Amino acid sequence: ASQNDRPDFIIYADGVDAMADFSSRGPCEDGRIKPDVVAPGTWIASLQSQSASDIYAWAGIDENYQYQGGTSQAGPHCSGAAAVFVQFYRDSHTNQTPSPALVKAALINTADDMEDPFGAGPVPNGDEGWGRVDISWFFDESLSFQFIDQPVLLTNSQVFERRVVVSSPDEPLIITMTYTDPPGFPAAIPALVNDLDQEVVGPDGKQYFANQFDNGESIPKPPGRDTINNVEGIHLGTPLPGEYI
Repeated sequence: ASQNDRPDFIIYADGVDAMADFSSRGPCEDGRIKPDVVAPGTWIASLQSQSASDIYAWAGIDENYQYQGGTSQAGPHCSGAAAVFVQFYRDSHTNQTPSPALVKAALINTADDMEDPFGAGPVPNGDEGWGRVDISWFFDESLSFQFIDQPVLLTNSQVFERRVVVSSPDEPLIITMTYTDPPGFPAAIPALVNDLDQEVVGPDGKQYFANQFDNGESIPKPPGRDTINNVEGIHLGTPLPGEYI
């Protein structure tokens, strides 16, 4: 849960770029990046039941609403964002329904990196994960998105390749891959069962591996690959124009 935009309240009034102190932090025991994303979870105007009181509310509002907080408020924000994205995708892809992995990738890809005044570093990190959910970017006509819902199962050593042309360095190039992995054994460390690796080769031949960052920017020719996460991302703030593979 991140904080809401409620500067007039006494507590949790630090603004939308601050995390709530009650929100669980990562990483997982095996080092996986968690949380995936965050959403507002303080001073949320939540519904007030006609058959109940606001005795357990953060504060009352009126007979129909009450202020509530918690990750139980942040979770529905993410669910609502997912529902809006599914409808957006159906409207632009001949009524096809995106896979759960693609929905997750979309929410992560457009999440805002919070400038937390209390120390959360560039995404991804163990406080906000990949950032605060913000699907408004999908409706910004100045931006371009490509969605790949790859339905063919890959076996060992197989590769799925895609080519993307970047025409300008004015907007960042953000590539996010997620996949549905079967659950590992309860005590398994690491928990990952299938290890897919995202790799990008730029027009200058530089090679990038996912989740290898320096201050939020993907680094070329990193020493290793990510072997624990089923969410992999590459961020290039000012991409070199040309073809990326």
